[in-house]
Amino acid sequence: MELNRTAKNAMNQATELSDRDLLLVRLRFLDLLKSFFQQQPDAQKMSRWRGIFTALSMEHLGEKLDTKDLQELKDEYYTLFIDPYSKNLLHVNASYYLDGKSFGPSLASYRQFLKDAQLIKDTTNTEPEDSLLLMLDALYTLIEEEKKGNERARDMEDHLLQQFLLPTVKHLNEAIAENQAADFFKSCIAFLDGYFELEQGLLTDTEPTSTQRR
Repeated sequence: MELNRTAKNAMNQATELSDRDLLLVRLRFLDLLKSFFQQQPDAQKMSRWRGIFTALSMEHLGEKLDTKDLQELKDEYYTLFIDPYSKNLLHVNASYYLDGKSFGPSLASYRQFLKDAQLIKDTTNTEPEDSLLLMLDALYTLIEEEKKGNERARDMEDHLLQQFLLPTVKHLNEAIAENQAADFFKSCIAFLDGYFELEQGLLTDTEPTSTQRR
């Protein structure tokens, strides 16, 4: 619940923004969220996180970050997302949680969604299309399309969130909940879960307006 409050506090000022500015805020939050999972942290990323957490009064994440040095963050990331022999390795593909196995039927459904949304995977990226990071990229691209005036984008965002991102992140949150050695990234995933609940509310409660289609 603390991380849900953190997400709400960080987004609180967005309720007074214009529709177009709100889209920009959502893009900036997604950029932050993607940075948690893109690669092992380095000093520059750690400094950027610290600045953002302070600026947005994200005390809980800031406190977790302050308990770690850079090597500890790198080790935590490696154990969770890279080391194939780690007992704490997290699966980050939607199909693993939706089907009980990676490359399950939901991956085919997600590929069809990408086709319907006219989103094309970068062929240099070897991750499955339904990996968390690539799904975050897809949501980012759809918000950019909405900002440009694509009237289908909002429905596509909602479908991506409801059918793939929300259930995947909720399962990730459960999978990491008992891992006492991963307190920073556990907090990041809990924040992501709370943020997506806010995204769900935004997509449900607001409708695209002419401001977004300029």
